[in-house]
Amino acid sequence: MTKQKIAARSNNLILRDMQAEDSEALARIYLDTRVTNFPWVRSPKLSDFDLASSGEQITVAVFDHEIVGFSSLSEWDSFLHLLFIKEGWQRQGIGAVLLKKAREMVKEPLELKVVTANVSAQRFYEREGFKVVAHSILSNPMNVTYRDDRNS
Repeated sequence: MTKQKIAARSNNLILRDMQAEDSEALARIYLDTRVTNFPWVRSPKLSDFDLASSGEQITVAVFDHEIVGFSSLSEWDSFLHLLFIKEGWQRQGIGAVLLKKAREMVKEPLELKVVTANVSAQRFYEREGFKVVAHSILSNPMNVTYRDDRNS
């Protein structure tokens, strides 16, 4: 089993609050993922991360001293703004671990938006128990709002 495949099931995966020195690595994950998977984003830049996550609680996933993902949560309105996994580390359970942590941090059911074209993210959240509560067809790009529908 490769290092990545055991990441989320291993004691070597650590979740922690973002530290100042994490900023560049998180910005790189954010940029790389957007360039690779979000063709609708025009001219993405490293500085976009700071703008997108300003004022939010950022949780960092670290595996064997390597940052492999993060989430950015607006706690006051229980809104998960960002959840990004480093290229090559997807589908290893890291997103589910970050999502579990975000669920623990909020008082109301967690909500989030997914761009309609991002089908893999929609499937992930639906597997994790989220239900569609709104469609925004007038937004550019169009998106879907999900709410945590678990009974716990």
